Amino acid sequence: MKKNIIAIALILASPFLHAQSLNLQGKLTNVKDASMVSLIDGVSNKELVSAKSVAGNFSLQTQLQYPSLLVLSIDGVTQKIPVFVGNENVLVEGDVQNAAAINITGSVSHDVYKVYMSVLNPKMMPYVTNMQAASTEKNTTKKDSLSSAAATQAKEIIATFNTLYKANAASPVTTLMLLQFSNIFPEVKDNLASIYGELAPSAKKGPFAEFIDKTIASSAFGQIGTMLPDFTQNDVNGKPFTLSSLKGKYVLVDFWASWCGPCRAENPNVVKAFNKYKSKGFTVLGVSLDQDKAKWLEAIKKDGLAWNHVSDLKYWNNAVATQFGIQSIPASFLIDQTGKIVARDLRGADLDKFLETNLK
Repeated sequence: MKKNIIAIALILASPFLHAQSLNLQGKLTNVKDASMVSLIDGVSNKELVSAKSVAGNFSLQTQLQYPSLLVLSIDGVTQKIPVFVGNENVLVEGDVQNAAAINITGSVSHDVYKVYMSVLNPKMMPYVTNMQAASTEKNTTKKDSLSSAAATQAKEIIATFNTLYKANAASPVTTLMLLQFSNIFPEVKDNLASIYGELAPSAKKGPFAEFIDKTIASSAFGQIGTMLPDFTQNDVNGKPFTLSSLKGKYVLVDFWASWCGPCRAENPNVVKAFNKYKSKGFTVLGVSLDQDKAKWLEAIKKDGLAWNHVSDLKYWNNAVATQFGIQSIPASFLIDQTGKIVARDLRGADLDKFLETNLK
């Protein structure tokens, strides 16, 4: 986690856009004459427009589909200048040798961004420092002390964020801050849907809003007590195999891959459970995120995975993994005889304990 953890992943927007395109004017000192100035999309990292500066002055125009994180890149200047704008008239002034003092005006979005940054950055820095120190500390007492301090700081940060998002519920900057903090703090992630629901429609447009929509939709998928959708993929012989063909058994739908170290480490536990409970109506269906069929088959043989296996050999684009919102592996769903999810991501002895209790 870097010191600019908040700044690097935010797209800000104003709900009150009057201009038909972005008109960005620059008046910067300590820029060599005729230096090329480029405006780069901070999400796609693609150049949108560029122009040569004249005595530190430049003019850039482009049309944005959504308010975006844009980055000013100037030849000969190491420091990049982020600007969070929509189709607005924006002025960038200051000394490139003092990036912190560069002034950006004309964008309501950037004004909101500055509020968030000025309040949250001073709180985030010590939190990140303590988290990093705790992750490498060997002394248990010191580690616990650092973790405790970080936990206290996290509560303060979340409380501050809660105040800020309520005051700026109409700004897409809040949407991006919500997305950012949901990836850092579990408490925010657990309340992602409810917080997002409080935001105004103007804050729910653009790629990051779409990402939150998808995140909320996928989080509802696979909850215990719901039915796991049926699916079909080719087995090791290239023949279609359907999950529902195993109906009537407890089935562990296990997402893994030959290249996944944690998956291979977990396989002995799954093998043990399979051999112990297969006579009582338990089986496994392996869904592999492999690309290389030979390596997939080799891993099955080497690890002794004597159950059905399927894969479309499309790596992270595996159709079932994508449908089920799988973001990391190993991952698994345990379904009962009817196809209802009864447990998720059981590891080690937990799978054996669950089956011992439920399979008589």
